[in-house]
Amino acid sequence: MADTLYNVIYRGKVLQDFDFETAKRNLIKMFSLSEEKAEKILKSRHVVLKKNVDESTAKKYGIALKKAGLDVAMEKIPTKVVSREATLVPALKKVATPKKERKDAPPPREKLVEKKAGAPAPAAGIKLPSRIPFEFHGTGSEYFKIWLVNIIVSIVTLGIYSPWAKVRRKQYFYGNTHVQGASFEYLADPVKILKGRAIVVVLLIVQSIVSNLVPIIGAILGVAILVILPWLVVRSLAFNAGNSAIRNIRFGFDGTVGEAAKVFVLWPILAALTLGILSPYAYFRQKKFIVENSSYGTTGFTFTATAGEYYGLVFSALIPIVMGIVVIAASGFFFPPAAVLVGLVLYLYFFAFFSVKTTNLLYNSSRLALHRMESTLKIKEYLLLVVTNSVATALTLGLFHPWAKVRTLRYKLEHLTMVASGDLDSFIAKEQKQVSAVGEEMGDFLDFDFGL
Repeated sequence: MADTLYNVIYRGKVLQDFDFETAKRNLIKMFSLSEEKAEKILKSRHVVLKKNVDESTAKKYGIALKKAGLDVAMEKIPTKVVSREATLVPALKKVATPKKERKDAPPPREKLVEKKAGAPAPAAGIKLPSRIPFEFHGTGSEYFKIWLVNIIVSIVTLGIYSPWAKVRRKQYFYGNTHVQGASFEYLADPVKILKGRAIVVVLLIVQSIVSNLVPIIGAILGVAILVILPWLVVRSLAFNAGNSAIRNIRFGFDGTVGEAAKVFVLWPILAALTLGILSPYAYFRQKKFIVENSSYGTTGFTFTATAGEYYGLVFSALIPIVMGIVVIAASGFFFPPAAVLVGLVLYLYFFAFFSVKTTNLLYNSSRLALHRMESTLKIKEYLLLVVTNSVATALTLGLFHPWAKVRTLRYKLEHLTMVASGDLDSFIAKEQKQVSAVGEEMGDFLDFDFGL
């Protein structure tokens, strides 16, 4: 017997607390509709917005549409054999589909399915996972203009413009990062960030004055920073996630301060006390905490990596590290200046090694429902990128920095793919908590980095 299915219908009027124009704007933003289509829907007396879906999905769409201001209801479909695959009516045919087809948009999902030579064809009714690549459309010359203006205006305004500079920078990189034809959005309010930074500056000024008058207060405040560190982590991650979105659906972060205290304070202390033996485990716990408390709309991420994989990563580098130390010692014995050069080369190699290995492990172990990520960074390629970027930045006295940043991000995204199983448009945004910018801005000010 087929499960009961429902249609989500618009009953021809907006809710009491909304007017026509507000509902129209919300509808356009939520579903990327043209103004003409949004008006046509709102002026209809009865229109099916979503058909042939299960009760849970119908309720989710109902909640989202009511938040937009539409008076909607669930309509039970008479019991009969109906396709399990939900089909959108033409009015809302595809959420967040660009209004005009882009020449640089990725090919349709069906064309992205990998077909291995000699592999048996899938059984009837079974869909192979779709491989959806990430893309970056920005250029170094474009970002150079933004970067230069941000620096000049921030200096002229004595740093007051820095929150706007930060938002402009993030909006450029988010907006030029595309997946399946849609770009990411950064939605933070610069005024909130400015308020957060103002609070931090005032607190540090007070701390400086009090420390000069009573030196012991400096040590007490140092301990206080360690105590509030978990709060800073949670607030920073929640603020950044809540202001990141794609297809009008925001990301979220629901980690607790207690959990953060364990992974960012307790385990690092234990790692130090064990002379680094627990460091891979502490790092694993931190990544697990971040991923498993993150969400996209109402769907949470899962993390499948194990502590053993992180220890394996470290052990695989032990022999090269020992050999490197021997080479540096030998170079220093026969020709001391060569030891510096050898040490620099080895530093860059191990930087590339751990960056590539930890990034690949992080993304390859992350899941969003039935969808998973696949990262294929290569050590030699990334090492060459790091070396050329470093040399070019040094020779140009820092002016190559914007190109270096764009080149690095483009390389990482070119080797990142989403292996999708099912409909990526099925997630519904959940209501986000108002998160103050204070946590993230204090983290920035004190040079803390908790991002993925």
